[in-house]
Amino acid sequence: MTDPVADKLTVALTKVSASSLTSPFDAVVVGGGSAGITAARTLAEAGKRVALLEAGPLSLLTHVQSTDLRFDPNLVRGVQQALSYSPQLSGGGTFGSLIGCLGGRGLFWNGAAPRFDADDFDDWPFSIGEIDNHYEWAEAEFRVTTEYSAGRLSDLLMARLKSAGLDARLGPYAVDCHKTASGWLAGTVGNSLAPLLRSTAVTTSGLISISTRAFARKILLSGDTASGVEALDLATGAVLRVNAHSVVLAAGAFESTRLALASGLPNPHNLAGRFISDHNFVRAYYPMNPADYLADTPEVSIIWIPADKTRDYQIEIHLPSDNLFLAREHGPWAPDRGPYYAAMVRSFAPIQPRAGNFVEALPGDAPGSYRVTISPDADDQALAARQMAALEQTRCALGADSAQVQNLPLGASHHEAGGLIMGRDPASSMTDSFGRFWAVKRLVVCDSASWPSVSPANPHLTIVAVARRQATQLASEL
Repeated sequence: MTDPVADKLTVALTKVSASSLTSPFDAVVVGGGSAGITAARTLAEAGKRVALLEAGPLSLLTHVQSTDLRFDPNLVRGVQQALSYSPQLSGGGTFGSLIGCLGGRGLFWNGAAPRFDADDFDDWPFSIGEIDNHYEWAEAEFRVTTEYSAGRLSDLLMARLKSAGLDARLGPYAVDCHKTASGWLAGTVGNSLAPLLRSTAVTTSGLISISTRAFARKILLSGDTASGVEALDLATGAVLRVNAHSVVLAAGAFESTRLALASGLPNPHNLAGRFISDHNFVRAYYPMNPADYLADTPEVSIIWIPADKTRDYQIEIHLPSDNLFLAREHGPWAPDRGPYYAAMVRSFAPIQPRAGNFVEALPGDAPGSYRVTISPDADDQALAARQMAALEQTRCALGADSAQVQNLPLGASHHEAGGLIMGRDPASSMTDSFGRFWAVKRLVVCDSASWPSVSPANPHLTIVAVARRQATQLASEL
């Protein structure tokens, strides 16, 4: 039995391979998440012919919270878990979870979309001024706004927080807040797959050929130049070659790193796989006074307290709890001190990249075939303690009740980065400021594998903006 939607939007790997043998693609993009889709679309908009390989299936066509599946959170969790996998963690256990499907984590992320601060680029080989226009593009495509939670409840809580000396602001969120009228259907949660479909690069121009269930096993080289990838068709078991004039790594930081390691690329300074980073992730669900809510009208609040020079972590506050998209036309709304109406308060802060934190490839022909070695040092642990204290300060300012504060394990944030870090010097980095490998021509990293450090802020918007920047440069060179 065939899937008519998949048949229209995807191309069998056998056909992609056969086509490339006679007429190589301009680029083969490995990974169909936010970075990969953004890179592929950017290249196609420049008239380039692109093959996009995604190891997972085509499961959803938009963000899960843009569908009525959201009204059954258990079902949403079940769908997400069915698409998830976890790599090994050295010392035992697993590291976080990744989502294997076209659209990736971008179909399940919570929507928080701040920019990185200018200071966050101090360790990067380019400044914020070189990415501002790509941030603007990403914000427009993902419908980033602060209007979704603007209103009485946010004003009330921000006033309390500011009285306590906290720089509380409306949180930027990827939600389409245009008025639904005159042909515009609003209300969708931002993700990379929806604007790809809007662009018609897949459906009309045919410049992007998407193959799902296509696992990239090896980067192919012709001398010192990338010339394609060897891919495994996970549906049939066939191993096929996809030829291209360039290769883009965009499978997620650690998957891209795994592929580079498994391909045996030149690594003269033993940097491949090293200097990975992640976020400290601290969270609590604080019961609120029900009188803070309107008694009979649903409200949401999304508040952001960014990091600054005196506070090296950010804080986010969501009310009611994780239920930002669950208002029903005739549904119950009865605020109480229970978990549904709690304030979800969380903090992110960067684990500093170190050579002793690394990814190593493992044998295997499936996503997650790698092992992660990462652990917080004394400075990271002290930072987590400051984050936990900051949550207590935030709770007091909100007037919320006490609750357990969770210091979640590394990997829980889904914000990992590094492994193929970029820089200005080949002796201390794997790639240059445009994600181009120093040692291999026409091989470009477009995801967070190239990031030399992470910001305290949520990374999703920056993932998209960086992918746009790097792919724009590649398009100009092809």
